[in-house]
Amino acid sequence: MAQRYACPTVLIVLALGLLSLPAGAQIEDNVLGLSDENLEGYVSPLSTGLSGTMNAAIFRTGYVPQQRFELSVGLAAMAIGYDDEDRLYRPTDPEGFQSLEQKDVPTIVGPSEGVLVPGESNLTRAYPGGFDLEGFEIAVPQLSIGSYFGTRAIVRYVAMDLGDADLGDFSYVGFGLQHSITQWFSHAPVDLAAGFLIQDFEIGEDIVAASAMHLNLTASRQFGILQPYVGLGYDSMELAVKAEDEEDPELSIDFTLEDESNAHLTLGLLARVAVVDVFFEFNAAAATGFALGFDLGTMGGASHEQATGY
Repeated sequence: MAQRYACPTVLIVLALGLLSLPAGAQIEDNVLGLSDENLEGYVSPLSTGLSGTMNAAIFRTGYVPQQRFELSVGLAAMAIGYDDEDRLYRPTDPEGFQSLEQKDVPTIVGPSEGVLVPGESNLTRAYPGGFDLEGFEIAVPQLSIGSYFGTRAIVRYVAMDLGDADLGDFSYVGFGLQHSITQWFSHAPVDLAAGFLIQDFEIGEDIVAASAMHLNLTASRQFGILQPYVGLGYDSMELAVKAEDEEDPELSIDFTLEDESNAHLTLGLLARVAVVDVFFEFNAAAATGFALGFDLGTMGGASHEQATGY
């Protein structure tokens, strides 16, 4: 069943993030019979959505102490919006079919109603509808632990049975490191750190599988309880779709979308009160979006004087 969600600011729990995911079994039904060219046109907005969300809200400070125990657990909710051009694509005629007119058809995030394209010799080609999504949202827990020689580890992990025959199992895991650059300079005007995160995302038994990598350079500075931060990064995303047709194995699909890579700009603000960090950020990457969330624990921003006073 198609689903529609358009209010990312209320995404503060993981369950709401999962609701925007298309049903696994229905994805299989929709992509069976599509050529590689049309598969790319159909699923590419999903790759954009995953890249724009999975690679956001990871690094929220440039301050990493050189030698101090810190532990933080929180939740990050990320959302992007789709433009009108993301909802339709122009299909390529498959072998043995010549269309009589050029028609745009739905992508995976487009209108739920399929389109029939008339062709020569009284043939008709059916293209599947999408899931009618105005945006893509996901929320994930994040653990940060450190620091040793100015380095902290970051882990994201979710694995669950969604209790739905269409969705099946869902898994999401990410691991990365962030290393202080400021510690090597005595008079840096801001706290600066470099980091990376590698992530894997899967729906069902490899029906949809995505791998992402995010490289990042984050600068921040503390002003009282507020800490603005800026991130410059690089994202890469690989998306694979598998679908099996038990009645006609020749229609089965094992398709990997060409890697998508792009620059990533983050502008954010973090507020720290006691052991709670609350943050909000804007991201311009594969798609434009926003992220918000919180962390509980000992990790947090520090004044520039503290950061350089090792």
